[in-house]
Amino acid sequence: MSNEDQEEEWEEELEETWGLTERERQVVELIGKCMTYPEIAEELGLAYETVKTYASRVRKRLSLKSKVAIALWAKEKGLIDE
Repeated sequence: MSNEDQEEEWEEELEETWGLTERERQVVELIGKCMTYPEIAEELGLAYETVKTYASRVRKRLSLKSKVAIALWAKEKGLIDE
């Protein structure tokens, strides 16, 4: 299986298992790397408010209370490197 196929399979699993879109996954990954919302916005070419909206959706979907909880969840699930 190629890297592209593995990545596609992983993305499908994220969406099916946790209901995360690709963009939400990217935001979660960057939150997990301790980036601020302005840094994430710059990295992804998004508006600050858009990043906040994605983070809010993730918190609701995963029943998490904070940005720190998102980072811990991402680490627990192996979405970020240590």
